[in-house]
Amino acid sequence: MDDHIAAIEKFLMDIEVLDPLEARLAEFNVFQTLNIHQTEIRHSNVLGWLFNPTENHGLGDTFLKKFIQTIYFNNKATLSNVELSMLELTMMNYFDFEVRREWNNIDIMLLSEENQFILVIENKVLSKESDQQLNKYKSIIDTHYSNYQKVYLFLTPDGDPPSDEENWISIDYELMYSTLLNSLRLKSGVINERVRQFLDQYIEILRRYFVGEKDIEKICREIYYKHQKALDLIFDFKPDIYLDIKNYLSELLYERSDVIIDTLSKTYIRFITREIDNIIPREGTGWTRSNRILLVEIQNRNDKLILKIIIGPGNHMSRIKLFEISEKQSNLFKGRLKKFSDKFTQIYSTEILPKNYMDQYDFEWIKAKIKKEYNDFMANDYEKISKAIAEDF
Repeated sequence: MDDHIAAIEKFLMDIEVLDPLEARLAEFNVFQTLNIHQTEIRHSNVLGWLFNPTENHGLGDTFLKKFIQTIYFNNKATLSNVELSMLELTMMNYFDFEVRREWNNIDIMLLSEENQFILVIENKVLSKESDQQLNKYKSIIDTHYSNYQKVYLFLTPDGDPPSDEENWISIDYELMYSTLLNSLRLKSGVINERVRQFLDQYIEILRRYFVGEKDIEKICREIYYKHQKALDLIFDFKPDIYLDIKNYLSELLYERSDVIIDTLSKTYIRFITREIDNIIPREGTGWTRSNRILLVEIQNRNDKLILKIIIGPGNHMSRIKLFEISEKQSNLFKGRLKKFSDKFTQIYSTEILPKNYMDQYDFEWIKAKIKKEYNDFMANDYEKISKAIAEDF
C-alpha cells in the first residue's frame, strides 16, 4: 500500500511531464469540435472536394493525379482491365474528370468522358460493408458505363479487405494522408491561407485517428516508462462510465415517487409510472420478472444512451391494443417502428447522449445532459403518451 501511495505521489510531483501531451491535444480542430472526425459522409465530402480539379482548394488536378498514379503504380499487376500506360495516365486531361457524390448511393465516383475512365470509391470509416453492396455497385457501373475502363476501390482506415477481392482494391487512409501531404508540398506557394488552415486541420485528423502520431506515441511511452507503477494503478481503478451513468439514472428515477423501476442493470434501465402500471395487465412473458408488457427502456451501451418505449412479448390482445394506440397517435410516438413484431416492438425512441459522447464531454456535462433530457421526456412526451394510453387502452 505504501509503495502504491509513493508511486502516485511521485507521479503528481512530476505532473508537468504531461504538459507536451496536453499542449498537442488542446489544439483547436474544427473537425473534432463539430464531432465529424469519424463521420463517413464528412470524409467523403472532403475527399470529393479534393478530387475535383476545379474546386477552390488551390490544388488544381494535383491531388487527383497523384492519387490515380499511385493507385496504378501500386496495383498495375491486378489492373488488367486498365489498358493505359503510366505515361498515358500522366498525360491524361484530369480537368475533364467529374466528381459525383452518392450517385446511386456510391460514395465517390470519378468520371472522365474524354478518357473513358471511371474510378469508384466505397468509403467505410466506422460502418461495415453491407451484404452484396460492392457487387451491386459494380453491376450499376458496368451497366451504365460498359465501354469505360474501371477501377473499384474499397477505402477503410486500416485497408480492410473487401468482400469482392477479385474486382475491388483495398486502400487505406494513410494513402489519402500521404497524397494530400505531397500535393500540398507541390502547391504550397499558391494555396490560400484559409484553405491551408482547413487542410492542415484535416491532415491532423487523419494523422491522429487513422495514420498515427509518432511524436505523441513517443511522449506517451516516455511517460509510461517513467511512471509505470502509478499509471498501472490508475488504470486498474479507472472509472466505468456505464456504471456511473447507471447509478446516476437510478438517482433520478428514485427521486420520483410515481416511477417504478423494473430493471436496473449497467446496460438496461427499465421503468414505468404507477398510472400506466395500474392500467396494463401484467401478462408479459419472457422479458422481465415483473411480467410487464410495456416499459420505458434506457439502453446504456454502444457508446451512446438511447431512451425507448417498448412493447415486450406477452398477451397478444394487449400488445395489439398498445400498438394501435401508437399508430392512432403517431405524432406523439416519435421514433416508432411501423412494423409490429411478435416479441419486441419499439413505439418510441429518443437520443439522450450522442454516439461517442465519452470522447467529447466530461462527466459533469454528461450528468447535466441526462437530467435535462430525462426531465423533458417525463414532463412532455411521456405525459402525453401516458394520457393517450390511459384514455384508449
